[in-house]
Amino acid sequence: MMGLLFPRLAIRLGTILDLHQHGIVVRHGSQRKATFVPFMAMADLYLYRTGDRLFGPANALAFRRDPDDAWVDAIDDHGDGFRLRGEIIGGQLRERGPLALRALEAGDVLTFHTITDADRLAARTAGSAAFGHTAVVRLSAVGIDVGKRRIPIADIAKLDEGGPDGSLRLFDAQGNALWSVHTLSLFSADLFVVLMRTLIEAQQYGITQKGPGPGS
Repeated sequence: MMGLLFPRLAIRLGTILDLHQHGIVVRHGSQRKATFVPFMAMADLYLYRTGDRLFGPANALAFRRDPDDAWVDAIDDHGDGFRLRGEIIGGQLRERGPLALRALEAGDVLTFHTITDADRLAARTAGSAAFGHTAVVRLSAVGIDVGKRRIPIADIAKLDEGGPDGSLRLFDAQGNALWSVHTLSLFSADLFVVLMRTLIEAQQYGITQKGPGPGS
């Protein structure tokens, strides 16, 4: 673990977050014990808005190692809070991204989670406690499984972010929408976009992909 990058930041309920080069140190209240969460171990990041904000950039972020772990919120609106959220997202992309790509190349299936739009809206006032039930999206080098539906990578010609309703959409070569999800309803959306774009480009340039695919 490397040295502290900027002064510790108080977030919520006495929680202190320290940003380090390879992760975040989490301290709760007066507890002397600190937990180090490496960026490469952050399975889920979730951006959301607080209060009455219906539009504009998300001003809060939560992260966790896996679905069984508690969320850690970063909701401070001050300059350090904004920077911290950017550093966490960038850290996950920088350190977990290459591992995820190698896993896909090896034929592994990666799991992402989505929540309903209703739960996303509820999280504006209740934070990560309101995320509720999550649905699973399985991504492999040959396709994605959304519920009981499979979408082969070979059918996906384009990924579009930031649609008019804030959605992330997949299109086929004829411009037909194959799947859509609100960007703020998808955990680790930035990582998903990077991986999906890489898979689409690999397919279009004829790079051979390995593995049986999701749901096999």
